[in-house]
Amino acid sequence: MADSHTGEDGSNGTATDEKEATTASASRRTLLKGIGAFATVGGAGVLASEAASAAEPFGEYSSPNGEVTIPPGEYTWDDDDLDIGSGDALVGGGDRGDVVVNMAGGTMDGSIAGGFENIVVRGDNKDSKAGIDVEDGAVIDGFHWPEGGQQSEDRCLYNPDGGDRATIRNSSWAWMVNNGAYTDKMPMTYENCASINNNIAGIRVGHRESDPNETTYIRNCLIAVTRTPANDDTNSPHARGIRMRQKGTFVIENCYFIYLDVDGTADLIEIHDGAEDSDVTIRNCAFYNDSGGDLVRDKGNGAASVTIEDCSFHGSGSSTIEPDYDGNGLVDKEVRFPYPSEITGYAVADEAEGVGSGIGPWGERSTGSSTPEETEEPTADPAEYDHTLVLEASEENPTSASARAGDFDLDVVVDGEVALGDLSEPRQDELVENGDGTVTINVNNLMPGELDSYRFTGEIVDYQKDSGYDVTVSLDGTTTTLEELAGGDSGTDGSTDGSTDGSTDGSTDGSTDGSTDGSTDSGTDGSTDDGSTDDGTDGGSGSTGSLTKRVVVDGSDSGRPTNYTFTVSGDVERDETTSARTADGTDWDRVRDFAEGGKVIGLVGSGVDAYRFSGEITSVTVDGEATFTVERGP
Repeated sequence: MADSHTGEDGSNGTATDEKEATTASASRRTLLKGIGAFATVGGAGVLASEAASAAEPFGEYSSPNGEVTIPPGEYTWDDDDLDIGSGDALVGGGDRGDVVVNMAGGTMDGSIAGGFENIVVRGDNKDSKAGIDVEDGAVIDGFHWPEGGQQSEDRCLYNPDGGDRATIRNSSWAWMVNNGAYTDKMPMTYENCASINNNIAGIRVGHRESDPNETTYIRNCLIAVTRTPANDDTNSPHARGIRMRQKGTFVIENCYFIYLDVDGTADLIEIHDGAEDSDVTIRNCAFYNDSGGDLVRDKGNGAASVTIEDCSFHGSGSSTIEPDYDGNGLVDKEVRFPYPSEITGYAVADEAEGVGSGIGPWGERSTGSSTPEETEEPTADPAEYDHTLVLEASEENPTSASARAGDFDLDVVVDGEVALGDLSEPRQDELVENGDGTVTINVNNLMPGELDSYRFTGEIVDYQKDSGYDVTVSLDGTTTTLEELAGGDSGTDGSTDGSTDGSTDGSTDGSTDGSTDGSTDSGTDGSTDDGSTDDGTDGGSGSTGSLTKRVVVDGSDSGRPTNYTFTVSGDVERDETTSARTADGTDWDRVRDFAEGGKVIGLVGSGVDAYRFSGEITSVTVDGEATFTVERGP
């Protein structure tokens, strides 16, 4: 049966000339975005929100100039024009789910080339066609439409043309008749998203108008078909999960598929004949299938290069994997299938029809917690643990031809008790009890520049690190290596020589981020090279007298956390006299900063962090709103 060809020629979208700077959105491990770890999951009832005020026209905010925050409340969509250009952003205020836009008339469509964050749309579409054009550089974070369009020509997200990349995070869409996310013209990144009961394809990808050698990533996403998808005379029910429609390189990892025995199901993953020469990697995915659809179907005559690793099958339906593949394929392991809210961090995602306790593998929702993170691995009270371990992946990973960015896995074995720290990512990182009194910390998919932290009692006794990657390690404020911590008896995959673990290059671009003004009260220019003529020949004694230069990191008045790193060619130590914690003692201001071996890993809220150093600054990264100042000594 042929699927709908609506938009196949690209006529559904209008090209835009605004394809310039990308609006960045840090991962949850980077602390600019990490403030969400301390927020509760918001929820919006049908056409209601606890934080809502009287409904106002959405059109007053739908075309922002620069970054605009829309106040918490209810708004009405009545044929409004959503237009967010490159460099612009519309951000929903309040907690997650506190901005609700109710469909009253017209079509939910528009164009996003900038940022779109924390917006919930309620109600189905009013006209025959719906879909937001996702342009090059767009970053959509926390967009939810649980009712969907339910019209013949709708798709929640659409690529009108090609580009370098667009990113969708922490979002959900449901009940679209003509594809859930129809994004097959440029490389895409999907993280922590849920597609529920969408027809044709839950997520459709390809590089039709872009470089096929680039990579599309689909990570930690949930694709479910639990009811017969909405359809009409132009779209028969035929719901694929992830559909690779055009040639590209595709990585599907840590995803969940739930397909029940209902009318209109198709294959859970499909490699279309248009993608026959693609490179496809599917790893650590869980398939719950009661339907007759294949887990993976190849319509491209076996021409795709396919790798399937550490995936699992559950349910009573087909477990067929059609293409030949490399890797260990399906393995036996116990899996808990999460709710959409646990994937996205938004309670409203569970309100899509076809989601609920007793449906497929879903059991009772966890109680006693308002956040998905807390139902899995709660972060630790520092007072209950003796040690803090911080890991930072090098900004330059991968460092070998065989390595891929974001594929960095690391296991650390601890003889004692372990808990996730403030910088960890509960849905990615795992703590596994080994039955012999030890616990393995599974650090999964550590992206370049990301940080993870853990608290533990006892000692580190072993580790295993993927080859081709660098990581900086700090224990209780002292920079060290995993080899040193494990007594030299580690690297069980033969790939860890220990020499890379103390790497201090971390970040070599020298950037202080556009939000740092670099100003200083001492009249220096604030550049990362302080301009002094000091050749660093002070001997590196580490005494305060020889550390004649100073770095001051002044946090934002908003209190939002900023994580930063810098490396010096000499010695560095914290300047306790100049440093100042905030009076309220927010969580991020209590996190210890690490200064050792010329490398500083720090986190500041609205306080001030200061360091004295010798030599020259060789690299700087600032991810947030803090001001980074270099002061010249006498």
